[in-house]
Amino acid sequence: MSDRREFRDLATPEEARTVVESLDVDPGTETVALAEARDRVLAERVDATLDVPGFDRASMDGYAVRARDTFGADEATPETLTLAGTVHAGEEPDVTVEPGTAAEISTGAVMPDGADAVVMAERTTATDDGVEIRTAVTPGEHVMLAGADIAAGARALGPGTRITAREIGLLSALGVDEVTVRARPRVGIISTGDELVRPGDELDSAAGQIYDVNSYTIASGVEDAGGEPVLYPHAGDDFEAMEGLLHEAADECDLVCSSGSTSASAVDVIYRVIEKRGDLRLHGVAVKPGKPMLVGTIGESAYVGLPGYPVSALTIFRTFVAPVIRDAAGLSEPRTATVAGEMAVEERYTEGRLRYMPVGLVESGDGSTLVYPVDKGSGATTSLVDADGTVAIDPDTEVLPAGRTVEVTLFSPDVRVPTLFGVGEDDPLWNRLLDRIEAPRYLPTGTANGRRRLRDGVPDVAVVAGPATDDEPGEALGAGRASGDSPSHPTATWATSLRWSTATIGSSTATAGRACTEVSTPNWSEWPTTAGSRWRR
Repeated sequence: MSDRREFRDLATPEEARTVVESLDVDPGTETVALAEARDRVLAERVDATLDVPGFDRASMDGYAVRARDTFGADEATPETLTLAGTVHAGEEPDVTVEPGTAAEISTGAVMPDGADAVVMAERTTATDDGVEIRTAVTPGEHVMLAGADIAAGARALGPGTRITAREIGLLSALGVDEVTVRARPRVGIISTGDELVRPGDELDSAAGQIYDVNSYTIASGVEDAGGEPVLYPHAGDDFEAMEGLLHEAADECDLVCSSGSTSASAVDVIYRVIEKRGDLRLHGVAVKPGKPMLVGTIGESAYVGLPGYPVSALTIFRTFVAPVIRDAAGLSEPRTATVAGEMAVEERYTEGRLRYMPVGLVESGDGSTLVYPVDKGSGATTSLVDADGTVAIDPDTEVLPAGRTVEVTLFSPDVRVPTLFGVGEDDPLWNRLLDRIEAPRYLPTGTANGRRRLRDGVPDVAVVAGPATDDEPGEALGAGRASGDSPSHPTATWATSLRWSTATIGSSTATAGRACTEVSTPNWSEWPTTAGSRWRR
């Protein structure tokens, strides 16, 4: 009899979020040097311990004067004052400004005794008798008084302030060389499974080995959320070894995240480890991707078990775990960006749980945004980079028809629509062209899928194997072979209509959709540059 565990009682996303948020991952506080404080969060209020500036100082180059000596001065009737001396920044003045005198002064220099204003250098003229003042000034003009920036005892920065270059500037002005900040939560990361190999090690594909994707992916996510990732050695599916590794991580970290070994499989052992030595609070959540999720504690440390598939693991981490790490680090939720667009194709879904569908964005010929699914399954790592964001599909939704307006939560506010979107065969010559286009996206979907997507009106171009078919959308423009062309790389043959154009590239055919305008290929060796410069929306 199989001892496979089934996910019979899945928690709702709201229940799962509540359980994860109840975990204690508070890392406490620590003191760091000012040079290491950028992007940290203050744990305590900082009060000014001195006046800034600590003295009355000149705000510009010019002459320190008694304001009353300038009254009535202008361009037509300047006042001439005797030069008493010079005051440079960073030195104590050794002159006193008496009535009828002035002292040359540099920006930031201490105001000499007797002076109460500065005349900017541009409104003065040096003479043999002293200096002509061609404008009147009032007391305090062009002078920053002591404590005008911030006074001793004043509140400078409050707890919860994220330290940026601006705050570091203020702290520097106050003479602060170290600050007490929220510590970064230490997150232990363990990838499990007998089949995993760390990148850089030799891979035995015949034995079913695969590279460990999740360790580095989740570690990057932890850093983005304000945590400190700690990578532990890869763990196989051995109960004793995994138990020891989990307890080691729990003793050293505030939160332990493992990936893999949480699905309903007889060889997976983490479920039994947590059940035996910890507190299992949740097993399974009604979302796709990401159903096999564990939440609990190991000793004093919080624990979250992520699914093994990369897309599922990152989805669960971003949705449930990252917010908890950010909160523990004292960081606010990051600025999110959403865009509205129309579904380019129909999408059916009947699994009855919340689905975070990875999607990509393209721009239609009229400038509107089209949304297309990028879902190769939870085990496809390319889904992580081929998508621009996700669309949340309600459990009760069975069909998203083409043309339906949906809201896309972008992976980053920096996401931009690709300049060219292509699908089809992975053709090396086409890849050369893509290398010369700024920010393209190409999905190697194969010929049949490429033709289907092209007819749906989503991509700009499809590269398909073999000659054009009779039902190829478009009209032939001409064919030929330019001098110097390789027999295996004939000159492109294009056909076009109002929406489509096609081209033969080596053994493949490129069919262009929404974005293609006129393209000519006088010589194959020039084709990537010539064609690349003419693809546009």
